[in-house]
Amino acid sequence: MYNREAGIELEPFNSARPSVFMMLAMKLKEDHDRLKDKVAVLCRMNQGTNAAAGSTRSIHQFEGLLEKVAHLKRDLKRHAKWEEQELFPVFARYFRKKIEPTMLPSMWVLEKDYELALQFLDSFEEQCSSVLGMLSLGLKQYDVITIHELKFASDQLTQGCLILKGHLHMEEELIYPLAEEILTDIDYLFS
Repeated sequence: MYNREAGIELEPFNSARPSVFMMLAMKLKEDHDRLKDKVAVLCRMNQGTNAAAGSTRSIHQFEGLLEKVAHLKRDLKRHAKWEEQELFPVFARYFRKKIEPTMLPSMWVLEKDYELALQFLDSFEEQCSSVLGMLSLGLKQYDVITIHELKFASDQLTQGCLILKGHLHMEEELIYPLAEEILTDIDYLFS
């Protein structure tokens, strides 16, 4: 974590007194880094898919995307549950009334961004699964309509990835300074 005011990198293991909160702050950063990497890989894979490239190749590309999206959604839900149960209660107790009026709208926006991103990922999964399922059963042929449907699914995934990138960035802009403040206070208190 980086303390902008002091111009130094806060190293939780080099602090005056290690704390549970330090572990939470480190887990937040590690989770975000991992999630951002997964979203970036998914975006690159999605950009590399070409619904018109040929049915077999395209089907395999979209099947790979479906698998990656399922893994990402599982990781996002696990992370959101951890934040809600472990991280945010610490912030709420620490800052109480000091930031509550300004924090609530920001948290609401973050929550809505997260929900919207999941809706786009769900839309991608539904559209893509439907098309690929009908193709595999022979109920649909690989034609211009199929290409258009897969392109629509790809667009849904692109939008979901863009929203997730923004969500993670905004969450870091909101949470990291608060985490740095808590870590600095802990260090001053015990040094």
